[in-house]
Amino acid sequence: MYKTKKGFTLIELIAVLVIMAIIALIATPLVMNIIRKARVAADKRSVDAYGRSIELAISSHLLDTGKFATSIEQLTIEYSGDKVECETTQINPDSSIFLSNCKVNNREVTNYTYGTDKSPSYAAYSVGDEVTYNGVDYYVLKDSGTKDNVVTLLKAEPLSYEEVQIYSSGTGANTSNQNDYGGMQYGTTSDYSTSYVKQAVDAWATDKVPGEIITLRLLTYDELIMNFGYNNSQKSCVGGGCFHAKNDSVPIWIYNSQYKYWTMTGDYKLWNVYSNGDIYDDAFPSKSTYTVRPVITISKSALSS
Repeated sequence: MYKTKKGFTLIELIAVLVIMAIIALIATPLVMNIIRKARVAADKRSVDAYGRSIELAISSHLLDTGKFATSIEQLTIEYSGDKVECETTQINPDSSIFLSNCKVNNREVTNYTYGTDKSPSYAAYSVGDEVTYNGVDYYVLKDSGTKDNVVTLLKAEPLSYEEVQIYSSGTGANTSNQNDYGGMQYGTTSDYSTSYVKQAVDAWATDKVPGEIITLRLLTYDELIMNFGYNNSQKSCVGGGCFHAKNDSVPIWIYNSQYKYWTMTGDYKLWNVYSNGDIYDDAFPSKSTYTVRPVITISKSALSS
């Protein structure tokens, strides 16, 4: 007697495939999650290894030179693992390392740092904040975070025409024709040495901010256009002169109804801020009706002292 061999029925095969599909749907995310966690852990180990290699380089630098390294550029780092790049690679004052916002082979290692940030923290200022230094009032011209030890300030009240005369030793500032425009600018490539405004502002700074200035200049035309709400496309030129109309976003401390003042430019044009806030390019301005507002950059340590 022969026995008949029975195979799987179509329904049984379909049932098996369905079961396998269900298992795959359940297992795949679990496996992928395990792989992802393993990769994240490996990336963190790479950041740790990179941090330790920098610490070893600091020790080697100290042995070789007898000095503590103050920047990464001074070090020869021996590291052969996956490529690690960190937005913050910082040597702390105690020579420890702080790494943050790192990538390993271009993969972001989120919410992970190496070491502790021990850098000094400074006061933060916002654009338009009012501050006083050495008896002179200023407005903060640029944002500065707690990691910045410098702050850029715009003198609240300008140097008057009379002060320009006094601080420039009475040499005056001739604006009677276009060839003398260089003499009224803070400094140009063609007439820097004869800039009467520069002489006056330099002398004022020596008097009022002795030894503390990092940079010294005037407010620039480009700054007004790019940072304070003037639209460059709205420039209008009539009868040889051009102007940008003030709009509502221009802060009032940029202008004042009591005066108008020159700005610093890279050419021979004398752009200036009028008392109504508009920016004008006058053909032949009257020197006795204008003022200048120095811009200084100083350390926050000096400002808070």
